Amino acid sequence: MKNLDRTSWIGALVCFSLLIVWGWWSTKEAAKHSAQLAAQRAAEAAKAPATDPASPSPAEAASAAATTPESAAPGTPAVETAILENDFVRLHLTNAGAGIRRAEMKKHPRHLGEPELIAINETAAHPVAALSPGPKQYDTSVWTVAATSATEVAYETTTPDGLKWRKTIRLPGEGADPYEAIVLLEATNTGQAPVGLGGRHLYVGSATPLHLNEWSMQIGSYWMDKDGDFEYKTVDHFGGKKILGLFGGSEKPHDVFTVGDLHWAGVNDQFFTTIVRPTQPYAGEVWIGRFPVVVEGKEAESRKKRMFASEAALSLPQETVAPGATAQVEFGVYLGPKEYSRLKGLGDRRQRVMHYDEIPIFGWLFGWAIKPIASLLIVGLVHLKGWAGNYGLAIILITILIRLLIWPVYAKSARTMKRMSKLTPLMKEIREKHADNPERMNRETMELYRTYGVNPLGGCLPMFIQLPVFLAFYRMLWSAVELRHESFLWVKDLSMPDTLLTIPGINIDLNPLPILMGVTSFIQIAITPKTGDKTQQTIFMLMPFIFLVICYNFAAALALYWTVSNVFSIFQTWIMNKLPEPELVKRNGPVKRGFMQRMAERAEAAQKAKAEGGAPSGPGSRTKMPGEKGDRHTKGRKKRR
Repeated sequence: MKNLDRTSWIGALVCFSLLIVWGWWSTKEAAKHSAQLAAQRAAEAAKAPATDPASPSPAEAASAAATTPESAAPGTPAVETAILENDFVRLHLTNAGAGIRRAEMKKHPRHLGEPELIAINETAAHPVAALSPGPKQYDTSVWTVAATSATEVAYETTTPDGLKWRKTIRLPGEGADPYEAIVLLEATNTGQAPVGLGGRHLYVGSATPLHLNEWSMQIGSYWMDKDGDFEYKTVDHFGGKKILGLFGGSEKPHDVFTVGDLHWAGVNDQFFTTIVRPTQPYAGEVWIGRFPVVVEGKEAESRKKRMFASEAALSLPQETVAPGATAQVEFGVYLGPKEYSRLKGLGDRRQRVMHYDEIPIFGWLFGWAIKPIASLLIVGLVHLKGWAGNYGLAIILITILIRLLIWPVYAKSARTMKRMSKLTPLMKEIREKHADNPERMNRETMELYRTYGVNPLGGCLPMFIQLPVFLAFYRMLWSAVELRHESFLWVKDLSMPDTLLTIPGINIDLNPLPILMGVTSFIQIAITPKTGDKTQQTIFMLMPFIFLVICYNFAAALALYWTVSNVFSIFQTWIMNKLPEPELVKRNGPVKRGFMQRMAERAEAAQKAKAEGGAPSGPGSRTKMPGEKGDRHTKGRKKRR
């Protein structure tokens, strides 16, 4: 058992070390690529003439004209812009591609205390709802403005295949979510032959990192297939170094996926998303891509990371339009914050956009628990904020509530660890007596646990219970737009690190909350009853410093949760230490062998049989375990009558 515990903790240390190495290696490897990208973008910007911000670049327009059937002929109308807005969103429309050039979030300033607003799709060269004939191809033609009003704008154009298109973009109606606009496509066949809509896509737009600390995993594209099958692809999907910064295939510019029953598709960053949903699901496809960006114009800082924006488009229905007939397709286009309750209220399971189970390393193991727990946590957090008046206080209250719920488990675990600490002298004798026979040592250790009724895994139970809760809290806070620009004590923004200042000379930010988290973690471990040998105890004492390094630049809300949880654990441990010491009494009568003891006995028997030559050796050979029937897989069975 000692060897198993030591191996497990060494494995955990290796995993955390690899995370640190990954960050260092990714930064180093990205520098060259980012420098080349910045130089290339600067050269292109120097050569390009000044243009209207709503119009595509000359290179993009030339490329689209060569490949896009919707390209404009000479003499088309001039580029015009329009604005549709309500109390929540301001849509900037353009007739160059006929779509939403960008959407400003009127409730979400880009920086605390500044008037500039968050804008969705601001880095893309093409508007949301532009037509696309295929991956990385866009309609850059200038449409005619057919009608305008305070709530909608209609555009028209006719393509060479005889389809007269009318695209109407309108604000949400009364009772609808204020962030979900309506896009109505109408295609009238003015020719003499049937024309299919297949092969055309509606551009979903792009999602861009909002800050330099945003992970690539937070930027991506997604879609919902039949039976609620949700697929999410981060910008790392397209290749390059992505596993610990060392491995990965060659990069590709885009990818295409067939969807049997397309409900909706979209793109997202850490806090905001675009979701395009047809009124009626249909079979189609989704193409996704990425393009490099410089975050907030910070060229020097961006050279340290490979920052990409995600983009996507979903196909139109495979419908054929007869001569003189008109086909209609209506889409709801949500351009807004990733608020769980709001997205759930939209229906069609659009809260899946939160993808809470998308989490490094642990997502595949605890994702089934993380998703529902995170959903409950964000709903509870919002409700508690309404009562407490502050998200910082709400985090403290919900942390205390969680710890109170698991108090009985923690109390039982603490008593188990105290009883195990009393077994330390006896375990030491066993290790010294059977130092040259690990199998015998493990078996007698298990027998010792069984004799005194101690479960060696009992002390780990709170950790396994708290881990999914911690990961759910971590994942929820990772994308909780509700916490943006929410202050608490000295923390100006709970969704970002609580940086007080940058230390001169070494250029390192001073973040007090992670330091408090590390100190309280160290105190908690220091007052916890000691079990295991010195190696295990040393590893335990190092864990707070490892987590401090890993979590130093995480959101302040997460460090606040962890610090409060540690303080509560210290208080719990202090109370448990005041209680009478548990008695270490042998069990009377026959004691049933536990699972761990049976496994140790089987391992010892297998090693003994192998040492005596009683089992074949070589590839494919296997030692039979005690109680296993030798020929049970080869003997014939009697036929049932």
